Amino acid sequence: MRYVLAILTKAISLVVIVGLAYGMKRLGWFKESDFATFSKVLLRVTLPCALATSFNTFEVVPSLLGLALFAFLANLAQQLVGYLQARKGTPVQRAFGILHGGSYNIGAFALPYLSAFIGPHAIVYASLFDVGSSLATAGVGRSAAHAVARPNEKTTIGSVARIVFTSPVFDTYLILVLMRLFHIQLPDVVIGFTSLVGAANPFIAMFMIGIGLEIALPRRRLSTAVVGLLTRYVFSIVLSLVAWFLLPFGHDVKIIVVLLLFAPIAAMIPGFTSEIDGHVGTATFMNSVTILIGIVMLPTLYLVLSR
Repeated sequence: MRYVLAILTKAISLVVIVGLAYGMKRLGWFKESDFATFSKVLLRVTLPCALATSFNTFEVVPSLLGLALFAFLANLAQQLVGYLQARKGTPVQRAFGILHGGSYNIGAFALPYLSAFIGPHAIVYASLFDVGSSLATAGVGRSAAHAVARPNEKTTIGSVARIVFTSPVFDTYLILVLMRLFHIQLPDVVIGFTSLVGAANPFIAMFMIGIGLEIALPRRRLSTAVVGLLTRYVFSIVLSLVAWFLLPFGHDVKIIVVLLLFAPIAAMIPGFTSEIDGHVGTATFMNSVTILIGIVMLPTLYLVLSR
């Protein structure tokens, strides 16, 4: 009973932060445009520091890189289905289907939950998963969506690489994984700093989500959102079963993977939708719905699977 209460207390604490930020936005203390400011702080400061602290003593063995491959293939499969579902629509609608196929909000959503429930080592497993997810979402998916929505614009390997490697989080993942594969550690004085700053990451992440939360959508757009969300969670269930019964990893790692598969749509997707002149309101609505579902699903799944 104490175990359940401890998990629920941690989960409720994170939800309260989301509610606090949302309430402050409704009072006019923050604007939706402030989301971008918090996002920069998270992606460029607190999250890299939290990752550096967690990775510093963790042993990354080559077999764990299979998590990145699994995430990459899971995203590609969903992007393909998203494209096929919208194949009779306009180029922009097909591109929208690609962008909303897969993608997982690991850094700004799942990591605060995992670090609270499981501990710092969970961050490393989730980060390896996010390496594959980021490559598929910010690289393949974003480039494919641009190519579909704007067939007259040329897409090259260089342009795809530029999109992927200008992401501060992806660059941090890559550097830290390589450092640990070669058994390189950061000095204690650096870890002292990253520990202090990284400790703020759960609060910043949840507060940012509260500011960006928006549940409002014209009725004529609902069908697109509903089909996309239903497809997403069918994939979440199927991929969870594949991960649980087929992936050659330990029990704890499988729990982490299942939780990640129910994480919300990546926070960058509404921005990518804007780039292709898609309907940002639909993207924001879908993102917000998956956040609300994730708030319930992640602690529930952890309580069920960990017992």
